[in-house]
Amino acid sequence: MLNTLSTAPFLSTAWLAGAARLERPPVGERGTVALRLELTDPPPGEPPAVDVQVDLVAGRLGLAAAAGESPGLRIRLPLEAARALLLGPARDRTGVFERGDVRAEGNFSLLFFIDAALERDASGHVAALRGTPGTTAREAAPPPGTEDAAEAVRRARAALPGTMRELEREVGTSTPGAQIYVSRDGVPLADAGLGLARPGVAMTHRSLPLWYCCAKPLLSVALGRLWEAGAYDPYLPVAHYLPEFGNRGKESITSMELLTHTGPLPTGDDPLHGIVAGPDEERVRRAFEVPVAPRPGGTPGINYSQWWAWFVLARILPVVDGREYRAYVQEEILGPCGMSGTRVHLDREEFAALGGELPLIHVSNPEGGPLPTHWWSTEAATTRCIPGVNTRGPLRDMGRLFEMLLRGGDAPGGRVLAPPTVAALTARHRTGLQDRYGNADWGMGFRLECRQLDPRFTSFGSYASPRSFGHDGLWTAVVFADPDAALVVALHLNGKVEHERHRERIVRLADAVYQDLRLS
Repeated sequence: MLNTLSTAPFLSTAWLAGAARLERPPVGERGTVALRLELTDPPPGEPPAVDVQVDLVAGRLGLAAAAGESPGLRIRLPLEAARALLLGPARDRTGVFERGDVRAEGNFSLLFFIDAALERDASGHVAALRGTPGTTAREAAPPPGTEDAAEAVRRARAALPGTMRELEREVGTSTPGAQIYVSRDGVPLADAGLGLARPGVAMTHRSLPLWYCCAKPLLSVALGRLWEAGAYDPYLPVAHYLPEFGNRGKESITSMELLTHTGPLPTGDDPLHGIVAGPDEERVRRAFEVPVAPRPGGTPGINYSQWWAWFVLARILPVVDGREYRAYVQEEILGPCGMSGTRVHLDREEFAALGGELPLIHVSNPEGGPLPTHWWSTEAATTRCIPGVNTRGPLRDMGRLFEMLLRGGDAPGGRVLAPPTVAALTARHRTGLQDRYGNADWGMGFRLECRQLDPRFTSFGSYASPRSFGHDGLWTAVVFADPDAALVVALHLNGKVEHERHRERIVRLADAVYQDLRLS
């Protein structure tokens, strides 16, 4: 088998025959996921597409020429990129989605767990397919932190003992590291980091974790300022501001639809899947040219937008204000709020200085511990503008943003929003719609507490008031403000786990905050 794999061309019929001799993953079990690779340049006479089965638990791989109905994740890419995705090192795998010539459709989030399974290679299948010896990834022991970092942890333990016990339970099990910020009435109670940011680098209160979708409220606040000034109307079609967007069924889509995730484009059809960290020109082309099917009777969709909507909405800022997204957010939001540690996105000089210390996203598959990956940590993914995704900063800065909102838009460096604008942004604009991930009511880019509808729709915890608003960062983070308790909570765990496990740990941690403060 190894001789065939080393001599036959990659993904050729002969190579696939050799790969078929490996022990195949169990089909139909929850731990086995499938994807289809559609080659843009298949060699003559060879399969144009390949179906891949990945056992997330044991790491077994199954590969065969594509046949039958396509699985839920499809990636169209050159042969060279397919090799990097299946057999390359971790950095090369994430680099596939920075090239500009790759498309993905379906459940893009599966790629994080597939990546971890390929990196761990518990079965040795990846090593066998490469024709090289396998290695087992090991997590480094935490280095000693600085004295001020240790003091920050001591203060957090004194203020929130139960919360810190729960957080320390997660560190080393579901996540290698964590950061927490909690304030009440604007007074910080906890601002600390625990564990590892990446192998050999401690997570402290000064670390710059990835905010992921917790960064989406930055654009909501920016658009709210323009709305308040009379320069922008979220109820007008996006094409009113971006005429080139108004084509192929998108002529009437409004900003409000995109901000409340009720637009007509299904999540799996996001045109930036496969290129979210790719070249700007190609991202713009795909975002503006994607076709959208008409909705029966004009009914609202239930379509969470991971990247497409925020990428488009951010391009309204220079049209109505003259400043690009990064400059506007820095000058009008980060500066007044005192968010000095936050980078909307890094520039190349910052990446050269900080890239080796940035917290990595680690991924845990079933029955496996957290494994470091390079998602959102390469130079391209950290330095290109990806609104609502690749912002980094200490969680105290995230907390300061929400403290400003709790104060009705007032910030230490001046007013950011008027109180009616804050109320409008966090009001219930989307109601009566639910998805399978527990999302129900939404404000303008803010997730709202919906436990009162059904426990399945608990957003921020068992004790958060119905007026609470905030956001999640895909299976890694959460931030919310509870006006009734004058409370702000921000949590980041750099270990990504499956949805159900993440929801359980976040609710448990948030509940511990309320219990520590006798608000339960």
